[in-house]
Amino acid sequence: MNILLLLIFVGAVCYAAYRARGDDYFLSTGNSDFAVGISYGATFISTSAIIGFGGLAAWTGFGTMALDLTFAAIMTYLATIYIGPKVWEANQKHKARTFVQLIGLHFNSPLLSKALAALVLILVPFYCTAVLIGVGKLISTFTSIDYVWAVAGFAALTSGTVLYGGMKSVLRNDALQGSIMGIGALIVLVITLATHVIGQDYVANLNAAFASLADDDPLNRLGFNGYFSLADFLSRGWLMIVTLCVFTIPVGMIALPQLQTRFMLAESKDSFKGIATWGVLMPLAVVGTFLFVGITANSFYWQEQGLTAIAAAKGTANIIPQFLNDGFPSIVGSAVFLVILAAAFTTLNSLMHLMSTTISNDIIDSKEPNLTWGYAAIAVIVGLAIYMTVNFDSQPAIIARVTAIYFGVLGSALLPSIFALALGSANRMASLWSFGTGGAVALFWILFVHAKESKLFTGTTLLDLGAFNFTEAIVPGLVVSLITYYIVAKQTKAK
Repeated sequence: MNILLLLIFVGAVCYAAYRARGDDYFLSTGNSDFAVGISYGATFISTSAIIGFGGLAAWTGFGTMALDLTFAAIMTYLATIYIGPKVWEANQKHKARTFVQLIGLHFNSPLLSKALAALVLILVPFYCTAVLIGVGKLISTFTSIDYVWAVAGFAALTSGTVLYGGMKSVLRNDALQGSIMGIGALIVLVITLATHVIGQDYVANLNAAFASLADDDPLNRLGFNGYFSLADFLSRGWLMIVTLCVFTIPVGMIALPQLQTRFMLAESKDSFKGIATWGVLMPLAVVGTFLFVGITANSFYWQEQGLTAIAAAKGTANIIPQFLNDGFPSIVGSAVFLVILAAAFTTLNSLMHLMSTTISNDIIDSKEPNLTWGYAAIAVIVGLAIYMTVNFDSQPAIIARVTAIYFGVLGSALLPSIFALALGSANRMASLWSFGTGGAVALFWILFVHAKESKLFTGTTLLDLGAFNFTEAIVPGLVVSLITYYIVAKQTKAK
């Protein structure tokens, strides 16, 4: 059944790409508010959000869910209503093919455009890795296809549809997959409530599961006190969750080029109210459902096996696929299998499109872009992402962690320039300096300060800051970047 669904999925996305052939590869035309809004929301949702953060919520509880949903809703709405129209207006003036090019044109700085393009190409493989780990584990769990073949095949499918159909293929597939995700999430939520919450000792099961943890369990050592509360104030767990769910994901999201590109696709300035409706509601419904499902897995496994979800599934990245396989009727699990495939595809196709346009237009030639270079770059970067996927998949909470790297570094480097664009400022020197300092501080923090990432990438933690070593990179990076923009803008204005 699941293999049949996988084949139907492959056929559907290939057909959508086939129908999209012929429009502008970079920015398609004639896009409805629904198509752009659904594409924005669907691009934000990924296996990182469903499997990675669903697993993280299963591990840490409702505090993660509450923070993630609240601040994601606020920032998505503000980005769509206030920043989106400004990006659209700027592109009406500059007629850029990509958001990376638009930033360079607005600030009159080819250097800024090249630096942003280079940073995108460095970071995109990390986000691709997060998505591919999630979808690879899902396909492997539900079909018994080998994990490596699942990852390679899905990456080839996604890149092929993008290279054939361009941005119109991305939008058509996003509309299709976004609709599947919305309907599927509603079904999953209803069945989860009916099967695993109503009529069960839900609260008692969760409390008992957490109480069973040993004193030296990572959750206790990080400062967590239960699935219904946040960790102790300023503990390692509190800093980890708050800086991730309040800053890295909701705030860093604003800086993602693949999301900003959606604003450039709007038909008019009046389109953004419609775009905001679909772009906010759909991802919140889907992500919220799977965060709740992840937490609920603890009640199920405690009742069935006397274990927490992470102990039963042997890792956060396995919790959602394993629970769907163990705790739901096979037909429901198969339907959700399709939903998560859709979530992975919508994010990955946007990243593939971003990579191909960045190489061909922003790195090679913005006057006469040659897509052959983009095609070649995708092959190389997909290969790198597959390599990272296979070698990093056993790391704890790796999906959430590599997602945070992508959001955090881009947010640190680029957000002051996006805010400046929205406010009508175009100070070239301030933008260049804030981009360089913010990105450098965030990368340094990841490689040499952050407790988990420094050990993963360099094996060295240069600064011992106690609990603050668990602070996400966007916090110091964005503070430095904003201060730098302000100081340089003041100095250059005075001169």
